[in-house]
Amino acid sequence: MPIAHKNEYESILADIFRRGGWRVRRHPQSGDMKADLVVDAGENKYIIEVKAASEGRRDRLIPLLSQAILQAQAYARLFSEPAIPLAVVGAKHVPASVAEQLMEFAKRNAPDVAVGVIDAEGFRSFIGPGLEGLDRSPSRRGIQIVSSQSLPDLFSDLNQWMLKILLGQQLPEKLICVPRGPIRSASQLAEVAKVSVMSASRLVNQLASRGFLGEREEHLQVVRVEEFLDLWSSANRQAAKEIPARWIIKGGPHQLESALRGCPPRDSSSSRGNKPHNGGIIHSRPHSCLALFAAADALGFGFVRGVPPHIYLNRLTLDSMNRLGLLVDHSDRAPDIYIRIPVQRESVFRAAIVNDGVGVSDVLQVWLDVSVHPARGREQADEIHRRALKPLFAKQR
Repeated sequence: MPIAHKNEYESILADIFRRGGWRVRRHPQSGDMKADLVVDAGENKYIIEVKAASEGRRDRLIPLLSQAILQAQAYARLFSEPAIPLAVVGAKHVPASVAEQLMEFAKRNAPDVAVGVIDAEGFRSFIGPGLEGLDRSPSRRGIQIVSSQSLPDLFSDLNQWMLKILLGQQLPEKLICVPRGPIRSASQLAEVAKVSVMSASRLVNQLASRGFLGEREEHLQVVRVEEFLDLWSSANRQAAKEIPARWIIKGGPHQLESALRGCPPRDSSSSRGNKPHNGGIIHSRPHSCLALFAAADALGFGFVRGVPPHIYLNRLTLDSMNRLGLLVDHSDRAPDIYIRIPVQRESVFRAAIVNDGVGVSDVLQVWLDVSVHPARGREQADEIHRRALKPLFAKQR
């Protein structure tokens, strides 16, 4: 049963502090004032105001956090014991990106108030003296908002391709290759994506049932994009297999682009995902494409340096490696390149763009991939989010 009431989040919060070794008092009264919680451990004592929202969206939580900050400050001034004000907001599911925005908001506007963000799935993040050990960021693979069995369905290979079509309408053609034009129904989505009507209908129904489809739009529109992208990223956290490779004969600085340019694309008739829509142009899909940080550079959003380039390869065969001039190398030497064989082939290669004859992963794929990469991936993802994905959130502000 979904958590929807403030007192249930108070209970979660009280349990968090008790497990952390804090003494907890529920609804302590001081004169006419009654706080939600007072907790103390050693020299640290907090008086807490809790607010709850039905959705973990930034626009829902910022006003509640502001209110909680003001009330916690007022309670701390009137309370009979010295205590630090702590404002906490909770929701069923709070994306990590939203939690970071809430923390930044609090730092800017109320630096003297401690802040906490919790959700019903086990996530918690706090700022304040003595609160560091209470933080927790559980894996989202088993989250309650969507069952672990339904996540692969929502983000299956073809579903990710269709999602790129829906979101890609608001992104420039130079960043993602998708059929262009308003898509008003599941059957139309099936037609342009070249999938079955049943597959498209299933995706549309899933989006609608989870509240990610705009009900008042004339065309199919993904809403609550921030939360949706966080969910998508969580579903793609499985470690991708990376194969180290070296050049057979090492060339100049543009050797990789030249090698990829020499790999011919498939015949355009096989490029089912890029059928013209409202006057669009058929593009051939590449066999291979730049990925991760190398793709970010090619798209104009490069931020991280010093990481060996990654490429997606449709299949690892002797012929494909010879065409590229590469050799798999599992030795201890540093690789020249990492090769990825995508699990989601259709999504990766259908949406890839071709830039001067070189295949490049689309901007959504790059964001998904770098978001979970250990080599400064979060910084690169934030740069893409800030500079490239803004149009996806424009209608929600």
